[in-house]
Amino acid sequence: MVTRNRIGLSEKHVALAWQQVVGRELTTVEGARIVVIYPGMSNGDKGPDFRDVVLATESGLAQGDIEVHSRSSDWYRHRHHCDAEYNAVILHVVMYHDCDSPILLQSGKTVPVLCLAQFLQHQLYLLPYQLPCFRIQDRLGKRTLAGLLNSAGEQRFEQKAMHFQAEILRLTHKEEAEQVLFRAMTRALGYARNMKPFEELADRTPLRFIGPRNGLAHKQALLLGTAGLLPSQRLLHNLAADEQVLNLEQIWQSVAGKTKTMKEHDWSLPHTYPNNSPVRRIVALSYLLERYCEGGRPPRGGLLSSLLRLAEKATPPKGHRLLQNALVVVGDEYWRNHFDFDVRSKTKTSALLGNGKAGEIAVNILLPFVFALGRMAHKRRSMKQAMELYRSYPKLAENEITRHMAKQLCLEQTAHFTACHQQGLIHIFRNYCREGACSQCLLVV
Repeated sequence: MVTRNRIGLSEKHVALAWQQVVGRELTTVEGARIVVIYPGMSNGDKGPDFRDVVLATESGLAQGDIEVHSRSSDWYRHRHHCDAEYNAVILHVVMYHDCDSPILLQSGKTVPVLCLAQFLQHQLYLLPYQLPCFRIQDRLGKRTLAGLLNSAGEQRFEQKAMHFQAEILRLTHKEEAEQVLFRAMTRALGYARNMKPFEELADRTPLRFIGPRNGLAHKQALLLGTAGLLPSQRLLHNLAADEQVLNLEQIWQSVAGKTKTMKEHDWSLPHTYPNNSPVRRIVALSYLLERYCEGGRPPRGGLLSSLLRLAEKATPPKGHRLLQNALVVVGDEYWRNHFDFDVRSKTKTSALLGNGKAGEIAVNILLPFVFALGRMAHKRRSMKQAMELYRSYPKLAENEITRHMAKQLCLEQTAHFTACHQQGLIHIFRNYCREGACSQCLLVV
C-alpha cells in the first residue's frame, strides 16, 4: 500500500488532482486499468464529491459518482459504508491507500480504489489535462459559440416537447392532458432531492380531484395532509392552538382517507434552504390552483385553459413578464412570516414562489408544453410563438450545471446569455459530457 506522507494534501487538493488525470490510463489498487473520460461535476451538497463521472474500463463505459479522500481509511472513518447516498460511487479516489479492507458500499458491493500518489511521483501536482472544450470561445468566437448554444437549447426544448407529446398521447381521455401539465409543474417545485416526492404528490392528488375543491384552505389541507406534512402528522403538538394550523387540521380530518397519504420521511427536509422547503412549495401550489381552478368560474376555467390563454397573450419580446407574473405567488400574512409551521421568520420571508422559480417553470414546462399541444393540434402560430418566447426569454438564475459548464468552458462572461443559452449548456452536459461523448459534441465536432 502507498502510505507515505511526504506531501500533506487536503481533500481539496486531491479533488484538483483528480480533475487533472482526465485522458490518462491509470491502474486501480486492485489492478484494473481505467481511463477517465469525464471527471464529473463537483457536488456542493451532501453525498459523493463528484457526480456524473464517466470512466472507460476493460468491460466498457462506467458512469456514476466518485468520492475523494486523503486516505482510503477515511471511507470508514466518515461512515460512508452505512450511507445509501454513496451507493452510486464507482471509484474511491485517494492520495494514500492505508486501508486493508475492501471499500464497501451500503448496498454490499465493493468499490475499486485509485491511489493518486502512485502517479504523482513526488510532484506536488500533475500537469493539467484539457478537455476538448477548454477555452472554446477563444477558438470559435463569441457569436459562433452563442449560435451553437442556441441550437443546443432548441434541441433541449424539442426533447421536452416530445416528452410531453408522448405523455399526452398515451392517455385515454383528452382532458387528462391537464394532469400532465399539473404533474410537471408540481415536480418542478421540488429541487433535486424532492422532485420525486412532488411527482408522487401530484399522482396522489390528481387535478380533477383537487382543482374544484372549494377555497384555498381546503386545497392546502388536502395537499399538505396527503404529503404527510401537517403538524399533527409530524408530531408538532405545540402548534395545536394556532388558528391557521387548527383550521387546516380540521379540514384534513373531514377529508382524510380520500387520498393515500405520504410520510414525512418521504421528503428531504434537512439540508433544504428554508425558503425552498416542501411545505412552502406545496402552499405555493395551492395558491396557483386557487388562482386558476376555482370551480371553473370565469375568468378561471382550469389550469390548462387559463395558462394557454396567458401564453397566447404573451407575445415576444416582453411576453415573458406576463408568464412570470402569472406564476409568482406572494402568499398571505402567515406564510410571509413562516418558513414552516414550526419555523417563524424574524423578518418577512420572500415570495412563496418567486421570479426565479416562476421563470424556470415557464421555460422548462409551460412553453414546451404549449409547443407540444400546438403541434398536436396543427397550430403553427402557437408553436412559433412558444419557440420565439423561449429563444428570447432572459437569463434565469444560475444552477449547479450552468455554473459547472461555464467553468468547464472557461466562460468568463455570461451576462449576455439568454435562458436558451443556459438550456444549451444543460443539454450539452447531459447528452455529451456525462455520457463521455466528447467526440460527438456539437461544440467540438
